[in-house]
Amino acid sequence: MRKIRQDLMDREREMGGTPEASADCMGDVLDFNVAGQHFRARRSTLCAVKGTVMALLFCGRFDDAFIRDADKRIFLQVFSDAFIWLVQQLITYVGEQTIDSIVIPPSRQSDAPFTYWVELLMSDPATKRRANHHHQHQHQEQQQGDGQQGHIEQRPGGEQGAGGEPTGGHLTMCDNLRVVTGKGLEDKAAHEARLEAIKPLLKTGNSEEDSLVSVDVCGFSVTLTKGVAKSLGEDSLFANRFLKYDPNSLDVAVDYVRRIVDVAARAHMKGTALTSLDVQGAVGEADLKGYRHALTMYGLDADRYLGPADGLLQTRHLQQMREWCEGRDDAPDNIPPRVGDTVMRIYKATVDCWRWLNFFHAVKGHSPLVLIFRVADSNELFAVLIEGPIEVTEMTESTHDIKSHALKLRGTDSHPYVGYIGWNNKMDIAGTQERVTELIDFSSPDSDVTAVLAPYCFIFAIRPAAQAHHIGAPAAASDEELKRCQGYMVEADEPDEWRQWERPSVRPSDHGDVSDGERVFLPVSVRGWHFDIDELEAYKLA
Repeated sequence: MRKIRQDLMDREREMGGTPEASADCMGDVLDFNVAGQHFRARRSTLCAVKGTVMALLFCGRFDDAFIRDADKRIFLQVFSDAFIWLVQQLITYVGEQTIDSIVIPPSRQSDAPFTYWVELLMSDPATKRRANHHHQHQHQEQQQGDGQQGHIEQRPGGEQGAGGEPTGGHLTMCDNLRVVTGKGLEDKAAHEARLEAIKPLLKTGNSEEDSLVSVDVCGFSVTLTKGVAKSLGEDSLFANRFLKYDPNSLDVAVDYVRRIVDVAARAHMKGTALTSLDVQGAVGEADLKGYRHALTMYGLDADRYLGPADGLLQTRHLQQMREWCEGRDDAPDNIPPRVGDTVMRIYKATVDCWRWLNFFHAVKGHSPLVLIFRVADSNELFAVLIEGPIEVTEMTESTHDIKSHALKLRGTDSHPYVGYIGWNNKMDIAGTQERVTELIDFSSPDSDVTAVLAPYCFIFAIRPAAQAHHIGAPAAASDEELKRCQGYMVEADEPDEWRQWERPSVRPSDHGDVSDGERVFLPVSVRGWHFDIDELEAYKLA
């Protein structure tokens, strides 16, 4: 036990800690600079919940290890809203001294900077460990009791039973020793976890990295260490906002800047790169448009981390896809959880042109893909998940062993149903000159349509076969526009809840992708089998 205690004391000294603080220091009033906001609190309030990271941080042993500002205030690279709210809760509930009294408000539970710091500072690493140890020890005692019942002779005075086995008295001492030793090791592990949690909030030992820089945003100070400022690159726009440019800003709201600084600070403390999860999680209740503007001003690519502002694909759509595909043997299990990072838009028809040539050049080399499109007039939203590349290298059409999945992401007020539609493992792709031919025209079952892309359920750039060579029709497939589509749902694949809005049906002929005798229905609520789309986007998923 002495060795355990000495190891912990040595670790604290390495972090700048000092021997046990005097009990009298609990009455101290501490002055803080919390990422630029000045604040004051009594030490006893900060240490009210024993065993927490917060209580250790401000117990007095680490006062010399804090970074200080020019006025000797303790500097904390913490999201100020979270810290100030937490201290106010501690003031209110200081008499109860119970962590159960501190509950994050529902409006803040999706606010990553807020929840991260409240949960970290109020965490007690010993709680789960102790509960786990208690359960394991009880289980061990039960096993020992089951195995020894009727076999160990209990004798007074700590004598041994037959065969030299220890008596019950000796067993009790051994068990007690195990409990004491185990408890000591668990206490050590819990304290080491607390030390690991407070370490990023103390001096690093590099005075240059620990020095403070600030900007004035609409009259409010936002402060961070040089280490955090340079964490996104020493000559990055983010660093230069604090180190080189005019420190006064009236062009962005201070809340956005504080959130962006906290995102960078937490990534720096963890030694990780920024991710879309970090940046999206920091939005909180902030206005997304203003937040995007602030990201751009401070050198973070908003499209990279949040997805394009005008994008059809949203994080909630990917989460829906994951939910609908979960448990399906034929559905992909690697759909990313959010837009941003690897999920990037590579094509937008209204910007990059509707022609087949522009589309296949944009998506070349990318796999898997999500095509997402909006139906003109009805505003319905559909997606096609394609598990392989769309490659066009020849003039002629071709059929590929590529699995595709169709999903409906948004319905209408009268037809609100959304979900997984179905899949196929073949996909027809036009060449540069020749279109895909012999595709069923569901509006006239005895005729065909041509197209340039035919994944499951939807066919793009359709043209009745009889009109393929009419005056005005593009001579080459590469010049076809993707606006006109055909959609169908095979009866066997149709979700039961969609049947209450079944559309007119036909029996397809014995050619094409749909088997003879199967009925098909409209997935789109308007425009018949053929409909126009007013936007089409392609996203790479990896």
